[in-house]
Amino acid sequence: MEKINKYIAITISILVLSFSGWFIINPKKTFSENEFRYLETFPTFHIDSFLNGEYIKKLENYFNDQFPLRDRFVEIKTEVFYYLGNRFINDVYIAKDHFLIQQFARPENSDKIINILNTFKEKNKDVEIQMILSPTATSIYQELLPWYHINYSEKEVIDYYYKNLNIKGIDIFDILMEEKENYQLFYRTDHHWTTYGAYFAYRRYCEENNITPLEIEDFHIELVSDDFLGTLYSKVFYGANDKDTIYSFQLENSNFTVEYLDKITNSLYNEDYLTKKDKYSYFLDNNHPFIKITNHNVNNGKELLIIKDSYANSFIPILANHYEKIHVIDPRYYNMPITDYIKDNDIKNALLLYNVNSIDTDQGVITIR
Repeated sequence: MEKINKYIAITISILVLSFSGWFIINPKKTFSENEFRYLETFPTFHIDSFLNGEYIKKLENYFNDQFPLRDRFVEIKTEVFYYLGNRFINDVYIAKDHFLIQQFARPENSDKIINILNTFKEKNKDVEIQMILSPTATSIYQELLPWYHINYSEKEVIDYYYKNLNIKGIDIFDILMEEKENYQLFYRTDHHWTTYGAYFAYRRYCEENNITPLEIEDFHIELVSDDFLGTLYSKVFYGANDKDTIYSFQLENSNFTVEYLDKITNSLYNEDYLTKKDKYSYFLDNNHPFIKITNHNVNNGKELLIIKDSYANSFIPILANHYEKIHVIDPRYYNMPITDYIKDNDIKNALLLYNVNSIDTDQGVITIR
């Protein structure tokens, strides 16, 4: 027995030393493509941060982030939990039909955000401002969730916003519920809607604004990727064999000028992202503080300002077919007062487009002014 214990101790020591050595010599990453976030770097020591515990916390995060084979260990952990019957991991439900669905918790900042947006409207009385607050797969595909799921009602939150805002809310809940049997409206592994989901939100927007919408058949629909694993996959590392497909909706002979702060292109898409993990960034070249889109095939004098989160990125390329110019501002990255931009550019119409699951913690929406 003593001999066995000795061998066990030696084996454990070898494993510990091996992992320690691997950790030391293994190149440290600064960004995780799987998790779409920057990883913790080795913290600089300061006596104050050590005494208040901040240094120890950062050091712990550093070791967690840089642990060798971290992604594989997370994947194994998820597999073990799954086979033990756990379908709720890291705030994500492993649902039926190979869907990963994010939990929707009771929001805490709705009244604060409503007050901010009503103040924004008060400052821009002459601007017609509308809002699309999109539901997510959490409510549209609720029947796929485990029977024991706990989710606060997205519909109730959307209705609460629309009831208390002094701007017009465009309700897209019903049209998404109607069309979910015909089309896949949300990705299985990502929190965004698909291009089909964005299209039906576009249809409802057109109906509310006396615009004749383009039919699905009017577009050249192209499969641009069939191996997309999105943000929800990156949270649980489950479903690697259930990759999503991404489609683009484009009209023949489109003629756009797309101006970013640092470049000008003629495309609403960036194909470079299709070779990367973050394939949803194919739409509108990821998130930018500001974009101005000019459609040279339209000469109707119509301009629209869109204030948005990333849900708008696959929505805007469809809507852009109806406007001479679309101005796009993402408040998460745009640091100037949007009211000043509205006045300087004589904006008469604006649309706020957010998804209900993330607006409560969005760091941009609370800066709108």
